[in-house]
Amino acid sequence: MNSTEEKIKEIAREVSKATEPVIKEAKKAAGPIIRDVKEAAKPYTQKAEPYLKDIKGKAEPYIKDIKGKAAPVYSDVKTKAEPYIKDIKEKAEPYLNKAKEKAAKTTCKEEVFVQYNHHEIKAADIIDRAKKDYVSKGHKATSIKEIQVYIKPSDNAAYYVVNHTDTGKVEF
Repeated sequence: MNSTEEKIKEIAREVSKATEPVIKEAKKAAGPIIRDVKEAAKPYTQKAEPYLKDIKGKAEPYIKDIKGKAAPVYSDVKTKAEPYIKDIKEKAEPYLNKAKEKAAKTTCKEEVFVQYNHHEIKAADIIDRAKKDYVSKGHKATSIKEIQVYIKPSDNAAYYVVNHTDTGKVEF
């Protein structure tokens, strides 16, 4: 193998590894839906199975013939494509690096706690309370584009600013 192919395969492995947690989570979420669809489709797939086997059996000689004829063309295209592949790889590298960084960020669970006077509260809980307070004042949750929260333990409260305009206060 030439170095370009090896590098592309290496990049593909790195992207696969970086996206593994996201894919794993998506599979986990989709599992029940897939099971339901498979169960609902079972009678139809069982009916179709003999026809599919027959079609595969009849198509096999043609597939072998096409593969044999395509091999030299594939080899020629692969050789001619190498400079383009190298160019694409070079242009894609910055995007790949960004994807790796983003994947690394999504694989880390983060929690921030504020501790004071024998009390402890999660920063995420404070943000959630600030959002709920904002919504309770007649705003829509979907209108929140940005929120800044300022924790002030001496006041036993957090102050927030939503979308750089609306302000509020939530007690701990």
